Amino acid sequence: MLKKLLVLCFITLTLNACSKAPAKEQVQETIKKFVPMEFEVLQISKEPYAGLYEVVISVRKQPVVFYVDKNCQYLFSGSLMSADTKVNLSMETQKKFQSK
Repeated sequence: MLKKLLVLCFITLTLNACSKAPAKEQVQETIKKFVPMEFEVLQISKEPYAGLYEVVISVRKQPVVFYVDKNCQYLFSGSLMSADTKVNLSMETQKKFQSK
């Protein structure tokens, strides 16, 4: 019983460590390589889309959506679409920040 509990605790801790979003500073450094102007990181999603984290930055008061992997080795710029609902998830996020 104790062995099963320890294994369950280990699996839970491992999954939590794997799903942790990248740090704001790490995201800023990665995006700076592509956006050579002042910007502010507004949000880093806690839930990844297929291993990518959604990042919203503000450039000249306009929201821009990017996606990064948990180690910020890769940056994706483009629209993420839901195959089930056919909704442009990137555009939906951008709209939320445009109304603020």
